[in-house]
Amino acid sequence: MQIITKNENKILMLLKNNIEKFPENTPYDVIKDMLGISEVSMVESLENLQNKGFIRLDSDNNLVIYEDLNQEVKVVEDKSALKKYMLNKTEEDAYVIIQDVITKYEGYAPRYVLEGALLYGQLELTPKRTYNIIVSLENKNLLNRVVKNDGEYYTM
Repeated sequence: MQIITKNENKILMLLKNNIEKFPENTPYDVIKDMLGISEVSMVESLENLQNKGFIRLDSDNNLVIYEDLNQEVKVVEDKSALKKYMLNKTEEDAYVIIQDVITKYEGYAPRYVLEGALLYGQLELTPKRTYNIIVSLENKNLLNRVVKNDGEYYTM
């Protein structure tokens, strides 16, 4: 699933809805005129769609060439909301480790085990970085902290 902004979704919907008129590609001018958005905003959104594999840009001929318009998408308000769903490389690596640990503990990993896996495992993170990653994953609703009578646990 790809996460896209509202502007990117507008362009994607325009391309999908006009596929009969423009079966293989669409000129930049058509998109700009039909949506009535600034060229800077349009080009930025088109570049983002290209990076996500929906389209390919032909700058020489000012064309948008279709790649895979039917990918599953989740639409967010703007770039700041998009950043909420994006993980940096260290967070991705830590998330994989966390998934493994939680799986080994049948869905609920003790806090000290999870933190230990990040501190002393492959990543060898600092205590501060470990804390920041855990909080970041909690804020993105990818990790949940559960308090039980015998201690704190994490679950997906």
